[in-house]
Amino acid sequence: MPQLEQINTEAVKELLRVVSPNRTAELSEMLDELNPTWLLDRDSDDDVFEARLGPPNTIRMGLKCSKRLQAHAYAAALILSSIGKPKPERDRILAPVNEMLNWAVGTDVTRWLNGDGRTLHQGHALRATDTDFPEHLLLSLSTQDKVLGKGLHAYSTSWILFHELGHLKLGHTFTQGLVSLQQEKDADRFAAEWMAAAASESTGETREADRLCALFGTSVALLWLTVVNVYRGRGESNTHPQGYDRLFQVLENTIDTEDEQEYLAVWQFIATMLFIHMDSAGYDFDERDAVHMQGDPQDEVSYFIDRIARSDRKREPGTGEG
Repeated sequence: MPQLEQINTEAVKELLRVVSPNRTAELSEMLDELNPTWLLDRDSDDDVFEARLGPPNTIRMGLKCSKRLQAHAYAAALILSSIGKPKPERDRILAPVNEMLNWAVGTDVTRWLNGDGRTLHQGHALRATDTDFPEHLLLSLSTQDKVLGKGLHAYSTSWILFHELGHLKLGHTFTQGLVSLQQEKDADRFAAEWMAAAASESTGETREADRLCALFGTSVALLWLTVVNVYRGRGESNTHPQGYDRLFQVLENTIDTEDEQEYLAVWQFIATMLFIHMDSAGYDFDERDAVHMQGDPQDEVSYFIDRIARSDRKREPGTGEG
């Protein structure tokens, strides 16, 4: 059994306040009502975020998986920074992204492949490593990208925590089958609606920025949950929906389709992140794919998800060979 330690409640509350600047009173009321005990798991390699009804109510968070989520957030920051830049500058900005994401998914990919009776050779780009997030990658980031990455990590972590709070608020108990699948969807909706509503209640010039922060943060969290499908295809779970279904359904119901800038920016960001993960996971792309990768970015995401569901790839993860 992993050793769990209690986290300072005020530190968690402050994080949730930062992403809910317009709902602080409602947030305090909910946290007082649920009164969760926040527990830190330093040891588990699994993706550990879990709520349990009490008494006492508890929310368990994994330190190692949080660091992997952080790497996703910094990679996402670079992708956002590269948009609209000329190719030489865009390539320079994106240079660290593959290494960041490979480090972020290495532990998970190694564990999944071992479960399938397969191993990655020593030195493989996706082989699990015990090292912390590579320092040289952080040093390569500009101050602006570090600030953006830190913000995306805060918003993506908060989305996951609001998801867990949603389980407690809605009275969900541990179960399996269709009831569990529906509970996960309900908690997803609770988290997305909370963050989107908090952002939408901003006024003036901050509203657009707040909404984009909430939507990009939500996207990073859901993309992180979709990685397992990218590398393993459609899995069978009697507790959680497919990651790519959660990604698409939550964003489809949250993005404002009448706001063209928001619609294009968020869906294009999701398409770019999926493409990078899919390329690393062994999905080939050629001229036959081009027709699906132009035009409406939501359609592009839908096309990628269809390929992921069919595990339509030809190479081993982390290689450029067939």
